[in-house]
Amino acid sequence: HTTELTNAKAEIDQLRIAAERNPERVYIRASCPKGETNSTSGMDDGTAARPTDSAVRNYWLLRNRIAELTRMVLGLQDYIRMECLK
Repeated sequence: HTTELTNAKAEIDQLRIAAERNPERVYIRASCPKGETNSTSGMDDGTAARPTDSAVRNYWLLRNRIAELTRMVLGLQDYIRMECLK
């Protein structure tokens, strides 16, 4: 499980680096509630919505923590199977 965790962290680091180098190629699935304003539709010069820097950092932090916790749970499950369910 340690090797799998190391591989998962390396993959996440590679994705993070690629996202930092090419931010225009990173797509985040999100939805925004429509406001009740009288704005014009079809803004040709509008900029694409981007997450804040802290949101991006938190995203990568959460991915790392999910990978760690997944490996911990798998390791504990193996331990229970080997030691407790004999």
